[in-house]
Amino acid sequence: MITMRNDHRGGQRRNPRDRPDPLLKVEWCRVIDHPETDAAIVVVTEPALHVIRLRPKSGADLQVVGDRIYMGIDHAQRDVVQDVLGFARIRDLSNAASIELPIVIQNIIEDSPDVFIQQFFNRAGNLSLKMHAFELLAGVGNKKAMEMVASRGRVGWENFAQLNEDCNINAAELLAKRFVSEIEDRGLQPRLLDLLLRQEE
Repeated sequence: MITMRNDHRGGQRRNPRDRPDPLLKVEWCRVIDHPETDAAIVVVTEPALHVIRLRPKSGADLQVVGDRIYMGIDHAQRDVVQDVLGFARIRDLSNAASIELPIVIQNIIEDSPDVFIQQFFNRAGNLSLKMHAFELLAGVGNKKAMEMVASRGRVGWENFAQLNEDCNINAAELLAKRFVSEIEDRGLQPRLLDLLLRQEE
């Protein structure tokens, strides 16, 4: 069940600088923008969906939007990436990257049904007495959320095709839109990115 984490912890607060670098464990990412061969490659990481910039190796080919590339610590496996430049500022993304971001994230979701169907759609519960986690998805109100819960039953869904047909939605697209909204607005609460994908960072 999706529940909100309690941020009111006792004791001393951890210094943000003490947190491990969330990019250290990232191995794979997908391209959302690479305008020129010698320009930085803008990518979204798997599975935590951080938007970052990478420096390509000298002589590397122009990367196509949606391409999956290795960016992990094993430099022997890096065919394209020279260095990790850090997080990209969302407001500085090109128009093309902003358009491609939800599409690429939707592809990541569709390629990982075991993660997103099992961890969210088959387990999501109430966020409060009046709000179900399904209502975080665009166009899903309380009535629709309750219909989805009833359709899910005790067994749940096995794949996106079954889920979409039962609920008359495009589940991966709706979840991708929610993730993009949270990436663009860090103040948006509650955050499915944190609840589902970034718990250990």
